[in-house]
Amino acid sequence: MASTNETAVAVQSGQADILELWFAARRFAIKQGLRWLRASGGEGGVTIDDLEQSAFLALLDALEDWNASEGSFISWYALRLKTAFESAMGLRTQRDRKDPIRSALSLDEPLTDREGDPFTIADIVPDPAAEAAFADIEWRELQRVVRTALAQLTDTQRAAIIGEFWLGQKPDPKERRQALRTLRHPYIRKTLMEFYR
Repeated sequence: MASTNETAVAVQSGQADILELWFAARRFAIKQGLRWLRASGGEGGVTIDDLEQSAFLALLDALEDWNASEGSFISWYALRLKTAFESAMGLRTQRDRKDPIRSALSLDEPLTDREGDPFTIADIVPDPAAEAAFADIEWRELQRVVRTALAQLTDTQRAAIIGEFWLGQKPDPKERRQALRTLRHPYIRKTLMEFYR
């Protein structure tokens, strides 16, 4: 059975159908979707079917700009999945409503802050390039922290964790338990938890 990376490369080159990649990544997407639903407590009326549809569209987006030389497809897909689930659950709606580009106000319209100092909307519009740069830095730091944490595991424990969380495979239960026990060590856990606050 081909790895997710191999399947993604095959789809990009026209040697495989997108549904083959979806079949390889679907379990991972559903597992992530269920985590999002549990975390939201069912608010907003979003169902697992809604998230599955969003996950498929995120797969198409991820495939479009993924480069095999820059890391695993499933890691790249996880980022697109997060954005898709945020959007599906309405977590970006309020921000979008406040976005000056979507409002009727001119970017040059003079405004004043609480202290009475003048500014325009153009002064406070987020710079997408800067946001992307910060997101890239954060992603690279997360990759570094995860690699460091995985380096603390034995080869078989590391394979169990990567197989389950990146490739959607069923790991050896004993190796999984031992790996998670190691990763829960306060020293390792602390660095990982920085990214989940």
